[in-house]
Amino acid sequence: MARKNRISLPDAIYHVTTRIAHRAMLLAGDAIKDKVFRLIYDCAVFSGVEVLACCVMDNHLHIFLHVPKVPEEFWTVPGAEPSSYAFGMRPPECRDPMWPRPSQGTVPLPRPALGFMLGDDELLRRLAAIYGGKRAAAVVEGWHRLEKAGCADRADAHRERLCRRMYNISQYMKTLKESVTRIFNSPGGAFKHEGALWQGRFHSGVVEPRTAVLATVAAYIAYNPVKAGIADAPGSWHWSSFARALGDGPLSATCRGMYERMLGCAWEVARGRLEAMFEDGLPEGLSAEALREICNRHAREERDMELRAAIDGRGAVTGGTGPNGYGRAAGEEDKTEDAANAAEAGGSGGTGLETPRVRASQAIHVTLGVFLGAFIGSVGFARRMLRALPPGFPSHGVHSARLCSALAWVEPPRRAA
Repeated sequence: MARKNRISLPDAIYHVTTRIAHRAMLLAGDAIKDKVFRLIYDCAVFSGVEVLACCVMDNHLHIFLHVPKVPEEFWTVPGAEPSSYAFGMRPPECRDPMWPRPSQGTVPLPRPALGFMLGDDELLRRLAAIYGGKRAAAVVEGWHRLEKAGCADRADAHRERLCRRMYNISQYMKTLKESVTRIFNSPGGAFKHEGALWQGRFHSGVVEPRTAVLATVAAYIAYNPVKAGIADAPGSWHWSSFARALGDGPLSATCRGMYERMLGCAWEVARGRLEAMFEDGLPEGLSAEALREICNRHAREERDMELRAAIDGRGAVTGGTGPNGYGRAAGEEDKTEDAANAAEAGGSGGTGLETPRVRASQAIHVTLGVFLGAFIGSVGFARRMLRALPPGFPSHGVHSARLCSALAWVEPPRRAA
C-alpha cells in the first residue's frame, strides 16, 4: 500500500520532528550534536528553506521550518509560478501504478516540469554548504566540461536533479537525514554503525503564521531539554537555537536574526517574550493529566458541534487564504487575535464551547498532541490549509487543530525590566 501523501504547501511554516531508530541515544555525544546542529543550517542553505528555530536532543530533532515559494528570479517562464508538484508533492495521476497496463504501453508516467532553474553561481554557493567549496567547484567544473564536449543535456539534467531537491520540506529532510546517516555509516568511521539510522518517516505539522502561535511553538522547542530533565534552563542546552542566540559563537547571529524576523521585534524583546513563556507554568491545581483530558474533551465536543452544524445545513466556517511567509492573509489577523483574546478571557472564541483559561505557553511544560499535530493553530486555519491542497489530494482531518483550540494562543505578560 502506498504511503499517504504528506501535507506540503507553498510558503508554509512547519514544526518537524524526527527520531533515531529504537529511540537509541546515538546523538548523546557533544561532538555529534555539534555536527548535526550545523548540518540543520547547512542543508537549509542548499534547500532554500529557513530554519526559524531548532533543538538537537539525544535521540531526536525538533526543527521549526519555513519553506518559501521559489523566488521569481529563478522561474524559467516569466509569470508562470512553478507547481509544488514538480519538486516534492505527487499529483493525483502519479499515485497510479508507475507502469500502465500492457494495452496502454510500458512508458512510465512523466514527472511534471520543474518550472525553475538556478544559475551556476547560486548552485555553487548552495552545493558548497553541503559538499564543501572544493567538491562543489569540481561539480560545476564538470558541467562546463560536459558542455564543451557537446553533452550539455547531461549537465542540464544534473542541474535539474539538484533543483528538484529544493524548496520542499520532504526534500530538505531527506538531505539532512542522509547527511547525518553518512556520518554514522561511514566505513572506518568512529561510530561503526550499520543499517537504518532513523525511525520511519519524519513528522510535520503546519503552523499558523500568527505571532503568538509562532512564539509558543518556538518556546516549546527550546523548552524540550528542560522537560526531558537534561537541562536546568533552555539557555543552558547548547544545541538549541535559543541557547546559540544567547551567545556569540558560530550561528549565533543567524539564530538571533531568525527570532527577530519570526516575532517581528528586536532580539532582546524576543528573548523576553520567550523567557516569559518558559516561566508560564500550569495554573495551580491543574495537573498534566487533567489538561490532556480538557483538550481531548474539547476536541470531541467541537467535532460533534461541526457534525450537528453540517446536518442542519449551516456548513463549515470559511476564512481567508493560506499563509504568506510570516505574514497573515488579509483580515485574518484581526479575526484570529479576537478569537484568541476571547479564549484567554475564558470565553469560547466564537465556537460556542467553554474554553479553559489555560494559555498554550503554559502547556509547553506538558507533552500534548497540540504541538505535534497535522495542524498547529486555529480550526479555521486548518480548514483554509485543507482547501489550499490540490484536487484529489488525500483528505486530512483537523483533529489536532481542535486540540489546539482548547488552549488560548496568546502570550503571557512579561516581567517588568
